[in-house]
Amino acid sequence: MAPTPEIQEDGNTPTNRDNGHAEDGGIILGPTGDLKEPQEGNIQHDNQHVLAEPRKYLKGWRLYTLAFGLCLSLFLSTLETTIVSTSLISITNALGDFEQRDWVVTAYLITYTGFLVVYAKFSDILGRKLLILVALAFFTVFSIVCGSISNMIQLIVFRSLQGVGASGIYAMVTVIQPEMVPPEKWGNYIAVISLVSILSSVLGPILGGAINDHSSWRWVFLLNAPAGAVATALIAFVMPTHFPNLDNPTVRMNFHTKISRSSLRRLDIIGAVLLLFSSALIVFAFEEAGSRYSWISPAILSTIIIGGVLFIGFLVWEKLVDRPRSPQEPIFPLRLMKSRLFSSLIMIALCTGPPFMTVLINLPQRFQAVDGASAFQAGIHLLPLLLSSPVATAVAGQLAARFKIPPFYLLLFGASMQLLGIGLASSIPFTSGSAMYWYEVIMGFAFGMSLVSLLIFTPMVVDRADMAVAMGAITQIRVLGGTIGLAISSTVLNNHLRSNLPSLLSPADIQQISESVQYVNTLPDVTRDEVRQVFADGFNAQLRVMMYFSAVVWAFAVTLWERKLRSAATIEGY
Repeated sequence: MAPTPEIQEDGNTPTNRDNGHAEDGGIILGPTGDLKEPQEGNIQHDNQHVLAEPRKYLKGWRLYTLAFGLCLSLFLSTLETTIVSTSLISITNALGDFEQRDWVVTAYLITYTGFLVVYAKFSDILGRKLLILVALAFFTVFSIVCGSISNMIQLIVFRSLQGVGASGIYAMVTVIQPEMVPPEKWGNYIAVISLVSILSSVLGPILGGAINDHSSWRWVFLLNAPAGAVATALIAFVMPTHFPNLDNPTVRMNFHTKISRSSLRRLDIIGAVLLLFSSALIVFAFEEAGSRYSWISPAILSTIIIGGVLFIGFLVWEKLVDRPRSPQEPIFPLRLMKSRLFSSLIMIALCTGPPFMTVLINLPQRFQAVDGASAFQAGIHLLPLLLSSPVATAVAGQLAARFKIPPFYLLLFGASMQLLGIGLASSIPFTSGSAMYWYEVIMGFAFGMSLVSLLIFTPMVVDRADMAVAMGAITQIRVLGGTIGLAISSTVLNNHLRSNLPSLLSPADIQQISESVQYVNTLPDVTRDEVRQVFADGFNAQLRVMMYFSAVVWAFAVTLWERKLRSAATIEGY
């Protein structure tokens, strides 16, 4: 049982009649601690409000300790998505099965993407603390197992289970972060946690390369054990069992209460299974298309069709479950999509993912293939992006929290910078040079501001009762968009290389390059420069495709305009 938290009152924020989260058996703990029957339907922020006692929040050292534990958890979860990329050669040298190496990444991404909304919604019923601790336990235990296995098949299987835990960490941190503090402080805390996510994504390849240069690849996984244990202990000690409902400290929901029969009946198991399988199949198809299989191969076509059918089945089922007398609560209430603002945020998240992941993953590859940099040097060349993103995140957080700037302006500015930066980066004719560093600054600033503004904006357009699933959906759709974007980028580059390299190189040389791009550095000078030019043109083609996604982001950002823009100064119902 967590100790009774220090709490603070937010005296400026009125609370609507649906405040509070359903935590057990359909009962909602309201701001005054009274028991209320849950209300049906989606109540918008501009509807009728009633005054109630202010909601209470953690404060002082407990708040800071919980924030640190969440940041550490998120750092580990996000780091694992990229740190393995520079370890694949070492892993295959030790375990064999070189042709299976991509599955080490794919297996993690499939489960990482599929469980985000499921965790978010189940935490509404089973509680935030229980779900974050379960996720941390999964992640930590299976990280140790991954660092101890003896063959590639075992690693792939346990990487998928590690991804289940990592997905829960990402989802729960995203859900918890706006619940820790009043709305006027959302910007600061969301900015800090978004900063951690961006830093860990960019640092992954650098740390992975450093570990492989100075130690065994197994430490890529084993290092999660002590850090995961620390994060688990901090959250278990500091987070109240009844978080975020601190309004009635006398209420204590124990483990038995959380998994009572009434709570379990509310879980939408069928919806969760349909969403998981559809997400897994779609992610698999886009991960493998254009690399291991062609887009028109039976494996890819059948996977996309089945995944699409299951997703349609998920939507139909959610419509059936979201009825007044249904004992279950839908994983994703479709009524949320009736909101113009939330629908626009979903589209922005979907189309921000591809440019972000393409730049993050493929820019270091460009430095290696075109500029002849080593893996570590490529990571260093990415520093302008690494440093500008957190600056933008911090700036956006301060503007939203301290100066009460509506996130609409921040999101539109970030979208404009993203379109400009990617357009400039796609114009580099050959080797990168100093100009690329400036373009990285623009892109990094754009991504940092856009991603944090998206998370700040989302809680402002949904009710508190829907905030968990809304944040989970925004996160899942962005990660899914990034996966799709990487598949499209890989196809663009592979098609370009397939069309141009055979006239310059022998099949044996092309095979060597496909296994290690560093092989380009061993080619004769004239041939090497011609091959590098082919790679440069291919990477530029990738970025030009990402410009189209960035243009869609900008267009949907414009649709978020309202006559009375939402900000931390005007938000109500929290």
